[in-house]
Amino acid sequence: MQAAPIPVSVLTGALGAGKTTLLNALLKGGALPDTAVVVNEFGAVGIDNLLIESSSEEVVLLPGGCVCCQVRADLAEALLRLERGVRRGELPAFRRVVVETSGLAEPGPILQLFVESPLLRGRFRLDALVTLVDAQLGAQALQAEGTPLHQTLLADRLLIGKWETQDPAALAALEARLAQLNPQAERLRIARGAAEAQWLGAPAVQAAREVPGHLLRAAHDEAVTSFVLRWDTPQPLPALGEWLHRLADTQGARLMRVKGVIAALEVDRPVAVHAVQHLVSPPEFLPEGEPPPHSRVVFITRGLEPGDVLPGWAVTVEA
Repeated sequence: MQAAPIPVSVLTGALGAGKTTLLNALLKGGALPDTAVVVNEFGAVGIDNLLIESSSEEVVLLPGGCVCCQVRADLAEALLRLERGVRRGELPAFRRVVVETSGLAEPGPILQLFVESPLLRGRFRLDALVTLVDAQLGAQALQAEGTPLHQTLLADRLLIGKWETQDPAALAALEARLAQLNPQAERLRIARGAAEAQWLGAPAVQAAREVPGHLLRAAHDEAVTSFVLRWDTPQPLPALGEWLHRLADTQGARLMRVKGVIAALEVDRPVAVHAVQHLVSPPEFLPEGEPPPHSRVVFITRGLEPGDVLPGWAVTVEA
């Protein structure tokens, strides 16, 4: 008798919406036991897998690129590789998979993969496409045709994060816009650090709907570039903060996302840094591990070159 297909939840959302933070809370809080995680990032060097690696028994990092485009086949292979690992006794058994996509990932082709792939059929099923909406930046992102809009249109569930500090009228307007765009999706406000298993589970009512053909194609702004700055000597936290805030002030409109794991002089553990557009998050002191031998910060920008964002210490640029 063939085993039931393993459910897969796809977590998507705009760059900097807080997907990794949410996934960390779900895994560390025990809301997702026996879960394998597949991480996709835009760019040659992965960071998100470092941020969640201590939270799950199995984390797979897809190659650089967007899961909806050139590495879509790699997503299928990653899922099959997990299955083979369990069958051979190399990995512990898992009951579900969570795929965290890049913020640039178009969701339509991912839906199409689960429908079309004969290799996945019968082995894995798409349980839910969950989109995390940043209440601070979501309204602006939804004004134009683009990936954030498509992620909202195709979601089974819309999770609204970072809403606590928002003006009630602005938050209500955002929720009304989400309801207008995708009335079939569940909409939930989620608090930072909270963890509920049902957030990534299948919707209570699976509404069948036709996916417009143009949303099954991935289209990215050719001006979007990704590069990495690396340095070997730990720097003072104040200097790191001043650098990131200066970039946010001067280049915020073109600074789609900054994220990295660094070594700081004052701290004996890894430190995660995050910024999106004009917003810089406080440094996050990771709970386990030695400081990394190399600090790496990934930039996803629109039209910026490495020379536009260099700090005041020696760095190496990795394309």
